[in-house]
Amino acid sequence: MTNRMANSSTWLAALDGLIALVAALLSALQWNLGRMAPGGITRFLEMRVTLLNATFGAGFVLAWIWIFSSLGLYQLEFRGFLPVLKRVAAACALMTSLLGFYLLSSRTQGPAGAITATFFVIVFAWEIVRTLGGGYLRRWTAGRNPQVVLILGSGRRAMTAWRQLRVHRHSTVKLFGFVDDRPLSEMPPDIADRYLGTVDQLSELLLRNVVDELVIALPPDASYQMIQRAVAVAENVGVTVVHMRDFYGAAPKRRFPEAELFTDHVPHHPDYIAGQTIKRLLDVTGAIIGLVLLSPVFLVVAAAIKLTSKGPVLFVHERYGARRRLFEMYKFRSMVANAVELMPQLESLNEATGPVFKIKQDPRITPLGQFLRASSIDELPQLWNVLIGDMSLVGPRPLQVRDVSLFSDPALMRRFSVKPGITGLWQVNGRSNVSFEQWIQFDFLYIDDWSLGLDFRILAKTFGAVVRRTGAV
Repeated sequence: MTNRMANSSTWLAALDGLIALVAALLSALQWNLGRMAPGGITRFLEMRVTLLNATFGAGFVLAWIWIFSSLGLYQLEFRGFLPVLKRVAAACALMTSLLGFYLLSSRTQGPAGAITATFFVIVFAWEIVRTLGGGYLRRWTAGRNPQVVLILGSGRRAMTAWRQLRVHRHSTVKLFGFVDDRPLSEMPPDIADRYLGTVDQLSELLLRNVVDELVIALPPDASYQMIQRAVAVAENVGVTVVHMRDFYGAAPKRRFPEAELFTDHVPHHPDYIAGQTIKRLLDVTGAIIGLVLLSPVFLVVAAAIKLTSKGPVLFVHERYGARRRLFEMYKFRSMVANAVELMPQLESLNEATGPVFKIKQDPRITPLGQFLRASSIDELPQLWNVLIGDMSLVGPRPLQVRDVSLFSDPALMRRFSVKPGITGLWQVNGRSNVSFEQWIQFDFLYIDDWSLGLDFRILAKTFGAVVRRTGAV
């Protein structure tokens, strides 16, 4: 947890510093409107792009990042309005003083007092909204879909972990229970009531239940073997492993905040965090452009579906997404309206290997649906799923509830550690012509070797696969 927070705050601080620099520029522009030379705003800005101003701008952003980070204003959770208000006011005052000193020493045109006052009001208001409003939004979002936590251990450490999670993350975390090899009779009553089983049963627990994090709350020396077994199982299914810090010997009475108490077993590299941020920006941009440019196609296809068969235009079906959360996936309807009800009658005709269901000559598909599937046009409404964050442009395909319920290998759960995609390695390497085992291998290869370059290569190959109609059914 701590490392993920640090990586996220680095990028947040850099963006926040740039916003503050823009606020300083707008403040100066506001109070120089009456002094502009012929040429207007463009001429004014050109006059301000000097080596001195550029150097100050870079230093200003770095100073902003250092001051606000030092005051803890980029942590993900804030407790108490007044402490945050004081820190924001102090940080903004320091940066306003720095801006004022530069304006006076460089003899910048315009009333320095009015510029700095305007700058302070803008950045102070922005930081209050960002810190308190952002924290509320995160809690509201996480409260709708909390992290499910499983604690390994049943002693004093486990009780401390549970207490800290309840105090500091009560609105964003849901406790699934405790796992330990200790006899049930030796556990405290509160933990015994939530005891789920031994480490040997952990694999089955993670296969049949949604768990996001495994918190290791055992002494590392005395329970080394048990911890190693549990970590191996959790990593095999893509569950994040979090360790409690061993602080008992150094400061037994110190009350650690939650951010200091837990550390990730394998933290993400900052480059990965940055890449995922860019990936999301590309997803949103691509989805918006696609929805706008393809809107005429949407209208034509919708009309064609309505004219050729009874039923709704869109097929809305629950699928498993990232963290094994269910979401409603949208497709243009390519089958008869009661296709889901007819599926049990066709189970004996399934031609696919593994738990998935595929029939090349599926009798439920309409004549228009054959074309929509062969051309992959039926998948286009999933751009909306990408826009709202349920899916990505590239990733493993979202699976049906029926298919996932038939999984027997816990390792298959690792494919849900990333967002599902409209296209992926499976689609550009044969699609329905590959076996389920090869399909899963492609998914794991994508997860293990992910990069922005890989996403771009898959997108490029997708166009060729669609034109050739490779493996489409």
